[in-house]
Amino acid sequence: MNVIRHLSLGLRAAPAFALSIAIGMAAASPAHADALAQATEQYAQMCATQGTNIPAPHGEADLKGNPKLGDYCKCFGEKFAKRALASRNDKAAPSLQQTVSEEQAMRNDCRKQVGLPLLKF
Repeated sequence: MNVIRHLSLGLRAAPAFALSIAIGMAAASPAHADALAQATEQYAQMCATQGTNIPAPHGEADLKGNPKLGDYCKCFGEKFAKRALASRNDKAAPSLQQTVSEEQAMRNDCRKQVGLPLLKF
């Protein structure tokens, strides 16, 4: 369990960095849509490049080379970006288990949308 927790926390470092960039851009940009689009693109790129180096079910290595990877990553990137930007207004951070459960649900929802096999967690 500790390995999963450390892996999960390690994976959050890159999105947290991207989120800080997106938040900075959102502060400079009057349009929330621009911040969402930029964050979505950053998360989609991380999904396609970094996520495919992490074995399933914690990463997307099972999708490496799959022609549907781009569509999946765009879907997941948008969901992740919306959640990340919305979390700026949260007064209390969700528990690690709640965060992991939400991410798992988003990943499987996107896999289902683009016709990819669902992950078993």
